[in-house]
Amino acid sequence: MPGLAIIGAQWGDEGKGKITDYLGEDADLIVRFQGGNNAGHTIVVDGKVFKLHGLPSGVVRKGKLAVIGNGVVVNLEELAEEIEQVKEAGGSIEGLRISDRAHLIMNYHKKLDGAEEKYRGKNVVGTTKKGIGPAYQDKIARIGFRAGDLLEDDLLKEKIGFIIPYKKDMLDMMGAEPCQCTTESLYAKMAGWRDMIGDCICDTSVLVNDALDENRNVIFEGAQGAMLDIDHGTYPYVTSSATCGGGVCTGSGVAPNRIDRMLGVVKAYTTRVGEGPFVTELAEEDEKKLQAKGGEFGVTTGRGRRCGWLDLVVVEHAQRMCGFTSIVMTKIDVLDDVPELPVCVAYEIDGTEYRHFPASISKLNRAKPVYETLRGWKGTDDTESLVKGGYDNLPGEMREYIEFTERYLKTPVDIVSVGPGRDQTIDRRNGDWWS
Repeated sequence: MPGLAIIGAQWGDEGKGKITDYLGEDADLIVRFQGGNNAGHTIVVDGKVFKLHGLPSGVVRKGKLAVIGNGVVVNLEELAEEIEQVKEAGGSIEGLRISDRAHLIMNYHKKLDGAEEKYRGKNVVGTTKKGIGPAYQDKIARIGFRAGDLLEDDLLKEKIGFIIPYKKDMLDMMGAEPCQCTTESLYAKMAGWRDMIGDCICDTSVLVNDALDENRNVIFEGAQGAMLDIDHGTYPYVTSSATCGGGVCTGSGVAPNRIDRMLGVVKAYTTRVGEGPFVTELAEEDEKKLQAKGGEFGVTTGRGRRCGWLDLVVVEHAQRMCGFTSIVMTKIDVLDDVPELPVCVAYEIDGTEYRHFPASISKLNRAKPVYETLRGWKGTDDTESLVKGGYDNLPGEMREYIEFTERYLKTPVDIVSVGPGRDQTIDRRNGDWWS
């Protein structure tokens, strides 16, 4: 029953896609359990770059089942474009499966997303305007379309007849761009979606649990990061789904005792996109340097990511919410040739030192980082030799940076990524992830 979950331990963009792809070589199923196409994964395979948003990272692996779980909201129009991207690169979606309980993102969700952000004025959340929040709102309000609805013609027509006037009134009330669709045009569009992916829709909870019963290897792939969790993140500057450990179960239809290992992916520095507090954020000029060196531009939005030093108060919070059994440290090579590396170990707020991440946004806005400064290391362009030599071949100062993180989190750093490719990965467990 080898179930392994991969979750971002910061605000997303930690490199989960690469790690999912790397470990996916030995997986039979790769399951996406939350989020939508507001999250981006960049995967480099044999020099080919795949920028995926809706498709699970494992879809580029031949012979694997790539599952979109019930906790995901799916934009089928954009999914169709990604399917074409994979096919044009010589790939296939033969292994794609979509939960019949997964909710669908409609065009009116995107219109409402933009209108809501505009309505908030100076209190914008900084959404991607992809319609994710409004789709989850409809899910909770029990008026959303689910993928399984596409397979039931009478039900589909009935729901369309109800939802069109309802959403047109709401768009008008919000001052949003009006919806031009009719019941007939929306039915025709959704019937086309059924023709495109109808064969992929099934009860994925049964599929995944059967695989675990058969001792097949299953990876559960998170989107965004723990600090964007709807309950435990920097609310209200969060996403609309459960990104922490509990979301694995609710978003894929498995019980907690089916997860054997929980991997927390930690970028060697910190980034976030959009609004919200960021205690270790760098000053603008230094931020731009790290942004350029790390290629910190959003896969989904193209926006430059905010950058700062490693914040272990954040990662400890994620560790507590998720129960990581291993840490994966990514993009540590971006810190090559930086003479000194501050690492945040606490916050000072109004004269009091905090070791745990507070819920209060106002407190976080007043927080000052308490740093411990570690020595930097000299970089190398020869990552092949670096990886071939293994962990002990890394510069001593780099190992101290990694081991400082281990001591703080009381969790081993079992994977170190020194570049974007699969082959630029040091695996301290030597592939022993499934025993």
